[in-house]
Amino acid sequence: MKKIALNAFLVLVLLFSLFKTDATVSAAGEGACVADKTGLTEFDGLSNLDLLARLIYSEARGETTQGLYGVARVVHNRVLKNLTEFGGSSVKGVILKTPGGFVGMTTVDARCPYTDGAQGAEWRAALQAANIYGTEPNPVGKTLWFNTNSVYSSRVIKDSQGKDTYKFPNISYYQTVVEKYIVGGHTFFRVSGY
Repeated sequence: MKKIALNAFLVLVLLFSLFKTDATVSAAGEGACVADKTGLTEFDGLSNLDLLARLIYSEARGETTQGLYGVARVVHNRVLKNLTEFGGSSVKGVILKTPGGFVGMTTVDARCPYTDGAQGAEWRAALQAANIYGTEPNPVGKTLWFNTNSVYSSRVIKDSQGKDTYKFPNISYYQTVVEKYIVGGHTFFRVSGY
């Protein structure tokens, strides 16, 4: 019994270490501007915390705290899936997956997020969300994708049973949505098979 408890504890420590961002890191070095390079190589050498905050900022700045946590949870869920199509089992691999990764990471907002005024406050909120999302209630379950509500609506049709079916870009068929949460201006979802 003690061996099982010890093994369970070690697994939890390992999982926590994969997702835990360093709470002692200050915001001073996070968010520094990086030059645009091919293949997202401009983000090489950045911490998981910085990468996750940049993703949250570029994809969901201005959203509620729950919306910011939702973006972080999608990354977390993809890491847990450990699939090549999502970038494997590392936070960096998932966030910087090309092609097929997060569009926000290709924007100037991800490359140079830290600004003064209201946008500076949005960066700090993204950084805080990246740092503490794992200690907060999960607002999006096991979802693996998100879109703005309008993009989601434009790619969904109802099947004969009234269920949402989603068509990904560059795929010719619709897939049944098995989990969905609307959080602010974004729809978080998971399709069958995942």
